[in-house]
Amino acid sequence: MTKSYKFDVVIVGLGPAGSTLAYFLRNSGLNIAGIDMVDEDGLWGKPCGDAIGKHHFEETGLPYPEGKELSQKVDGIDIISPKKDIVLRVNGEGFVINRNQYGRKLVKEAEKSGISIFLKTRVTNPKIQENKLVGVNAIMPNGENAIFEGNIIVDATGNGGLLRRLLPKEWPPNEPLNPLDTNIAYREIRELNYEVEEPNYLRIYLDQEISPGGYWWYFPEGKDKANIGLGVQGGMNYPAPNTIFKTRLEQIDLVKNYTSVINASGSKVPTRRPANTLVWNNFIGIGDNGYTVNPVHGGGMGYAFASSYYASQTIVEAFQNKDFSAKSLWGANLKYMKAIGKRQAGLDIFRIFLQRLSNDDIQYGLKHGIMKAQDAYETSVTGELSANMGVLEKATLALKMLGRPSLLSKLVIVADYMKKAQKAYDIYPQSPLELNDWVSYITSLYKDYKAKLGI
Repeated sequence: MTKSYKFDVVIVGLGPAGSTLAYFLRNSGLNIAGIDMVDEDGLWGKPCGDAIGKHHFEETGLPYPEGKELSQKVDGIDIISPKKDIVLRVNGEGFVINRNQYGRKLVKEAEKSGISIFLKTRVTNPKIQENKLVGVNAIMPNGENAIFEGNIIVDATGNGGLLRRLLPKEWPPNEPLNPLDTNIAYREIRELNYEVEEPNYLRIYLDQEISPGGYWWYFPEGKDKANIGLGVQGGMNYPAPNTIFKTRLEQIDLVKNYTSVINASGSKVPTRRPANTLVWNNFIGIGDNGYTVNPVHGGGMGYAFASSYYASQTIVEAFQNKDFSAKSLWGANLKYMKAIGKRQAGLDIFRIFLQRLSNDDIQYGLKHGIMKAQDAYETSVTGELSANMGVLEKATLALKMLGRPSLLSKLVIVADYMKKAQKAYDIYPQSPLELNDWVSYITSLYKDYKAKLGI
């Protein structure tokens, strides 16, 4: 026998996106279900660097991590050259969090406020009737089949897109992820046999030989523990990151001097501009599911928080209007694309360029101060590159880059297209009716950009 549940909103997936959405909606008065296939110990279980900027909490009103939820306070990041002789220190407050502990807190707060939480419950596919999304099919912990119906179904299942990829192909949210727009990551949390220097500064190592199309990281969690991992660009037939970890990183003193491995795991991360649309009729996709990730460093928690924050506002408005169409839910798109998506698109253009640099290019750029710490910070925050500048500044940059004229010409192209990508999001469609034309425009812009870079 199949058990049937009826809710206003059904949230599938209780990771950083789904659990924060439940938290934001906890006092909305709506009848909400939050579903995840894991138990409490598995919440927020996706492997990650576990680091996040403080500003993401300030912008969304989420509580700061504290106690067991906080592994390390962060004052900045050191970006380290391939030869390890140049360090670009980028200051900025943040946290390394215990994902499970923080996720548990949000889920418990949501449950205390009346949201129904279903753990160890596996959603299998969307339920579609007469070309309308009406719910999801699931298997309960006891093996019983169940149907969860709702006016709005939220896919927060990560980049795998459990629901999104099973929607009808003609629905715009069913947008496949190109493997080239992913990073394959692997990390280990290790107990170290030495004391970490400056644990309040995270370290990112740029080395295309160790982590092609990505980077490797060393994120301290106190003075005797660190999250160490790497990511490589997907779709390029590079060696698996866990293999690289064992054969290359294990040769480095910072990595090999340890007493035990606390946890080891890997995952795929989207590294691109956001999905063309986060919403459709009765549907919202958030977090990695909507490709809401910083394309340059692959950090997804902060953008997941933002996508959930804007989705929560749109959901409340939809119930006030009793309208759950794509047009009614479009506000989630407009808010996210204006606040984050625009920046994300600029960074995506930058990412495509960065992934094609050699170690020599990276070393040269850092050595000659092509990008200073403040530039790196501003680029990550605004999605704009300071190479888009006046004639005098361009001349100064050219003098610095006499040894790399081809790199200079490409940088100018990159800066130009970062601006163009951002402007494309300034004219993001105001309604679903205009989406197809806009998608054609942004697709053409990317095609032109890659052609100019010789990709």
